[in-house]
Amino acid sequence: MHGNYLNEFIDDLYHNPEKEIAYNGKRYMIAGFVNETDGPYTLTVYTIEEDCKTLFSFTSKDRQECVDAFENTKIFDGKTIYEAEKDIEVIYG
Repeated sequence: MHGNYLNEFIDDLYHNPEKEIAYNGKRYMIAGFVNETDGPYTLTVYTIEEDCKTLFSFTSKDRQECVDAFENTKIFDGKTIYEAEKDIEVIYG
């Protein structure tokens, strides 16, 4: 991962992140947010190209569940964050 250490990147996912990354010629936005005071946490990943397509969204009262789901999803050309991390560039966040 360029621009961030992988363990710091994952840690940031617990704290309402807003990160822009690039992978294999595509740009992605990763965002985490709470819908209401003390409400459930939502972690999303979407493309920020012309189509602005949501690739991942998970909501839970337990932030660990959200991060675990992100870690296990294969949204980077069929790869998890761990399989793709060497080719990911953190642009913002």
